[in-house]
Amino acid sequence: MEVTMDKNVKFKVITDTTSDIPTQIGKELNINIIPYYIHMNGKSYEENVDIQPEDVWEYLKKAPENNLPKTACPGVGEYYEAFKKILEEGLSVLSIHLTSWGSGAFQSASTAKSILKEENPNYEIEVIDSKSVSLGTGFMAIEAARAALKGLSLKEAVEHIQKIRDNLFHAFTNETLKYLAAGGRIGKAKFLLAEIFNINPIISIDKEGVLFALDKARGRLNAYQKIISHMQDFFKDKISLNIGLLHANAWEEIQKLKEEIVKHFEIKEVLINKLSAALSVHSGPGTVGIIAYPSSLSIK
Repeated sequence: MEVTMDKNVKFKVITDTTSDIPTQIGKELNINIIPYYIHMNGKSYEENVDIQPEDVWEYLKKAPENNLPKTACPGVGEYYEAFKKILEEGLSVLSIHLTSWGSGAFQSASTAKSILKEENPNYEIEVIDSKSVSLGTGFMAIEAARAALKGLSLKEAVEHIQKIRDNLFHAFTNETLKYLAAGGRIGKAKFLLAEIFNINPIISIDKEGVLFALDKARGRLNAYQKIISHMQDFFKDKISLNIGLLHANAWEEIQKLKEEIVKHFEIKEVLINKLSAALSVHSGPGTVGIIAYPSSLSIK
């Protein structure tokens, strides 16, 4: 994980709390992580400031379906201020965001960029749609920050993280689609069928950043075996991986998934983290997930 810092850093990385980057890594790599908002019980909270994932998990256990939490991305003004601060330091900006299919963050950041470019056309700002979620966005931000510390240019960093984006594998599973259905991320019909037949859905993300049903299984262990099968199909001969493991109040389950994965792949780097409060609102307690990419693509 250690990266030697080049004194000629040319840009700084911005992302948000849905990237699920562990706090210590974010600090070490100097990544600016802007909080999402959670609207719950008539109050608004900033993620990782005055609300944590555990608060959302606990609330969801007892919340009625007509009073589930809502989420909101940072606004244009917040991105404007964050970008401006970096630009005034004489650095460029690389801002990386949750898939635009499921969030307005990319659009908010793009608008902030447009305003700043009108003020000064010489400002260098790149706003990237990760077409991913959670540590998919997070890995792109981490790789971009490593590139910055190595002294790479903004253009070189963008090219690098686009390769990461093109090679990300995603799989998430839970015992219910209730929360995805409530947030409009999947159709109610799919949710009802999964509930009726006691199915563990396996959700992935396509190349355009859209959630889709990758597979289904009866029972957690069968779901994990199917995830591994899909990983083998996806990576083929690329057996050395960097992986991110996420859970929403499912620590024991994420350990089981990890145990199965290491039987089949050489793991170069592994990050384990709680799913963010904002993403937990839409996935629900019990969610476990893996995001992976070939370790050969990582900045050394």
